Amino acid sequence: MKILYRQLTIALFLFFFLFEAAFAQSANDISKQISPELLQQDFTSLRDTLQKIHAGLYRYKSKSEMDRLFDRYFKELDYPMSKVAYFAIISQLISGIEDGHTECFLPKDLISQFKTEVKLFPVQLRFIGNNAYVPCDTREFPAGTEILAIDHRSIGTIRKRLFEHLSSDGRIQTEKYVKVNDGHDPFAYLYDVVYGTQENFEVKYKTRDGATAVKTIAADYFKNMECPPPVRVMPSRYLELSYQPGNVAVMTIRTFANEYLVQTKENLADYLAASFKELEDKNVNSLIIDLRENGGGDDSNGALLYSYLTDRPFAYYTSLSSTTGAIKDHPDLVELQQPQKINYKGKVVFLTSGKSFSGAAEFSSIAKTNSRGIFVGEETGGGYDGNTSGNRITFFLPNTKIKVNIPLFKYVMAVKKVKYKDRGTIPDYLIVPSMNDILQHQDVQMVFALKLAAK
Repeated sequence: MKILYRQLTIALFLFFFLFEAAFAQSANDISKQISPELLQQDFTSLRDTLQKIHAGLYRYKSKSEMDRLFDRYFKELDYPMSKVAYFAIISQLISGIEDGHTECFLPKDLISQFKTEVKLFPVQLRFIGNNAYVPCDTREFPAGTEILAIDHRSIGTIRKRLFEHLSSDGRIQTEKYVKVNDGHDPFAYLYDVVYGTQENFEVKYKTRDGATAVKTIAADYFKNMECPPPVRVMPSRYLELSYQPGNVAVMTIRTFANEYLVQTKENLADYLAASFKELEDKNVNSLIIDLRENGGGDDSNGALLYSYLTDRPFAYYTSLSSTTGAIKDHPDLVELQQPQKINYKGKVVFLTSGKSFSGAAEFSSIAKTNSRGIFVGEETGGGYDGNTSGNRITFFLPNTKIKVNIPLFKYVMAVKKVKYKDRGTIPDYLIVPSMNDILQHQDVQMVFALKLAAK
């Protein structure tokens, strides 16, 4: 079963920030300088470990390109620096691997210090494209205010710089928006890691009526942050089937993880069998499959879903491997998959987003390559060609205690070649909610999908 990295790490990071008991050390510890010799030891250990066990280390970059990347960042370790400054370098390296399941985290004590002792940018911004907005009413800004620059840096420059420290499959950007917007790497924390701690920020902004102004705002502690990242709340149900006018059904699948479904007493195999039998009985002409909140899960569940959408055998994975050879745990997954006896033959519209990751992205690529329906929304957060996931090793750098999650299995999907092999499944209709859509709680992606399905 794939580890649900995004869902688990969002919850883990927010847990550290919001609920962890304060184990903070003195303010001097966060800026304590570490010798270059110790930093180099950590870096060499990480490099050796990645090269030995990371099955997808050379999926998007050749070995020579990765070697140059390793050498580039190693050369920067020639002077004493703090753990936070070192983490900024390590996170750039991890981002450069271009694998969304490979992630790094500061030690718990430093995360606790960020929570209790470090003053940060006082508002959690929301990034949409090259723009950033204040997503709620604050003391300084009303909801919908556009932030144009911070400390004379354009918001586009800031976004690009921050994204260099976030991992994703290939060149996919949607996953990075999810991480910075939804709390995996909150903006204020990431801004501090990249640009350093400061007492005040000069902010250039545009009001909702179009006027431009500048003001200086004070840094504040995380507990006082306005518009904080949402705390993940487990849904009461992950699987739903509903109906809309025009003989349209909406199938919502929020996870492929059996471990989550057990908690809500749901079973994907039973749900799919009952749902597609019901669609057949009701003679439903159009089906929307909503995967926008699906971060992945068990390997076989994506193939199971697709088996209800085709009437012919289909390939799913072409190979599963590790650095030591082929994976023998799932031989059936690389064999030809068989369709279900009851399979849906009507129109299908798929809804995806940057949260559609891992197993959900795999399913999307198979549905896309087989031209099974129309894709609406945003590019999947997971790669079209596959990913590196499955079992993982959690590696702690010996001296700095920075944590790195390293996936062990390389999954290659049975897909046709496309123009961009380092992207996710790109929708036929790109629909990105505006800040106004979000403030008014308008699901413009679903509205668009319903119109397509009803045609």
